[in-house]
Amino acid sequence: MTQRKSRRQLTPEAFGRFLEWLSGDNLTAVEAYQSLRRRLIRYFGQKACADPEDLFDETVDIMMEKIEQGGERIVNPIAYCFGIARNVWLQDVRKRRSVSMDGDFASPEPQEPSTSEQELACLAHCVKQLPQSDRVVITRYHRSQGSEKIETRKVLAAGLGGMNALRIKVCRIRKELRTCVVDCVNRSARGKFR
Repeated sequence: MTQRKSRRQLTPEAFGRFLEWLSGDNLTAVEAYQSLRRRLIRYFGQKACADPEDLFDETVDIMMEKIEQGGERIVNPIAYCFGIARNVWLQDVRKRRSVSMDGDFASPEPQEPSTSEQELACLAHCVKQLPQSDRVVITRYHRSQGSEKIETRKVLAAGLGGMNALRIKVCRIRKELRTCVVDCVNRSARGKFR
């Protein structure tokens, strides 16, 4: 567990403002906080982060700073928190990559083109290998942003029999893509790509 350098001191007032920001009603706010905590820790866990709880705390710290700064009105606090969480995760990934590049972790062998370039090429290759219906679902699912994303996902869900069916299908497609990408990267490392 690494301690973040810029960890704020959590004051009852700042936390109270955060809860009020989540929901005006105290009981609903506490439930919203607990739900957000579970969902973000699960999110960071699925991203294979070493310390999901620490990243959750960092996300809340950033959110409390944003609330204190004021400014823009946020319509969907939970979605906004997930946006911040994604940035926290990306920052954590960059930090872990820089540590591994500094030689703190042994690398099995040097990689010729960067892994991210190989992964992107493999992802494009694997998406092309999907059945047409799965390709349409996964690309439309990830294409839009904001309210357009919500509407697109509602349309996709309606075509599949509901939001739960859509989530299951997307999860299955992602798993298939992940397997394909790993296999493709391994083959390309041995010089057998495509």
